Amino acid sequence: MRSVPKRFREIWYALIAIVAITAIYVVAYRQAGAFPAASGLVGHGIGILGFFLILMTETLYSIRKQLTTARWGSMAGWLRFHMVTGLVGPYMVLLHTSMRFHGLAGVAMLLTVVVVISGLVGRYIYTVVPRAIDGAEPDATASLTPRTDEAGESQALTARRQSSDRRLHRLAAQRGALATWRSVHVPLTWALVVTALVHIVAALYYATFQR
Repeated sequence: MRSVPKRFREIWYALIAIVAITAIYVVAYRQAGAFPAASGLVGHGIGILGFFLILMTETLYSIRKQLTTARWGSMAGWLRFHMVTGLVGPYMVLLHTSMRFHGLAGVAMLLTVVVVISGLVGRYIYTVVPRAIDGAEPDATASLTPRTDEAGESQALTARRQSSDRRLHRLAAQRGALATWRSVHVPLTWALVVTALVHIVAALYYATFQR
């Protein structure tokens, strides 16, 4: 893993988990001769674990972000955990469906796909914005320091200011994109959680009380 950039390691961790889960699922598939039923032991188990991973994805990272004085893990570590559970959980929910997408389960699966794609887009934005912050602010400060002992200093200072302005405008645009993404991603994720909860309650009701 040393050759893999740190910002991509969570993707590899998620892929390793997905491969392991797939191997277990393939064994169950071969034993059953078909996709394990969503109402069966394997289907229920995968669905429950997947839902809890999704629930952890939507709550733990947000809680840690609000607790700025907390010392239980760095924000970078929690973001990696958020990404891993945000990929593995939806994959387990996909396996839970037995590849049948209809009714409320189909809506939940569609929301899951949209949320995962949105999460990947947000992860990319998160990797871009800190770089812009590191690169723009020092230049903006340094460029505004006049030096009168050099010829043509006013032109050089103007060029530096223009360069700093462009970088700051780009940073503002990236921050705006991050804010816009949050305003879309957060409601989608909670819509997914609510839809999944309704699906679980309905499945338990029809499986238990309608027999």
